[in-house]
Amino acid sequence: MTLVENLQSKNITVKPKRGKPPKAELKRLYPVVNEMFDEITQAVNLGYSWKDIGSAVIEHMENCGTDVRFIKEWDVEDIYKHIRRDRELRGLLDDE
Repeated sequence: MTLVENLQSKNITVKPKRGKPPKAELKRLYPVVNEMFDEITQAVNLGYSWKDIGSAVIEHMENCGTDVRFIKEWDVEDIYKHIRRDRELRGLLDDE
């Protein structure tokens, strides 16, 4: 008896996968976060939570007609931090 047959015989329910969103979805988020970078920075400095900021960015994308099914609030934070780090590194490279 294979593993799958064994699990099926025990009537174990299959849990939905909790993986990362498809890369294509996140690629749609990069230009939006980059475009809204200054606004997001201002919101962070004012003390808004990442959940609220992420929700606002996702809502903005929905209003523009972008499919946001797989994008979560924390994706906005992750991408913002990547863009911020990239800009900081470029700033350091420009000073040399």
